[in-house]
Amino acid sequence: MLRQSILNALAEDVGETCNIAMPERHAMVYLDRVETKWPLRIQLPVGTQVPFHCTASGKMYLSTLKPRLFDKYLKIVALEAHTPHTLTDPAALGAEIARIRAQGYSTDNEEFMEGMVAIAVPLHDSENRLMSTLSIHAPVQRLGMEGLTAYLPRLQVAATDLSELMLQ
Repeated sequence: MLRQSILNALAEDVGETCNIAMPERHAMVYLDRVETKWPLRIQLPVGTQVPFHCTASGKMYLSTLKPRLFDKYLKIVALEAHTPHTLTDPAALGAEIARIRAQGYSTDNEEFMEGMVAIAVPLHDSENRLMSTLSIHAPVQRLGMEGLTAYLPRLQVAATDLSELMLQ
């Protein structure tokens, strides 16, 4: 499958686990992934659900919501702390989402799992709406946030390829 080939090539280039996730009702769900070859890795298999507010893929999704819907989300969801770095203050999460909207990518700097960093970009449909996300995650022992962000251009190329593929 071509989608798997694009993911494999990305994972080979960056040397870390790469994922495609899709928003579901209350969480992001991993649809596809290619694991790093390193023995030290974070196990989040296909089908795993992860929160919106503290993951790179989830925050990418939240950044695409209309402000009115995002405000509603903040009023009805408890921003549960998963680590000491999780944004649990609605104003802080709102500022983070505004930053993501402006820059076009999102990060998770040990917010969901201590010792793990991640970066995500959107996969768009034909009307430029988010249909899913493409992300890379890695243990901080091997790759910190700065190192992970250096792969953003490669991640964006793969996202464009995947978006085009999904539109066919």
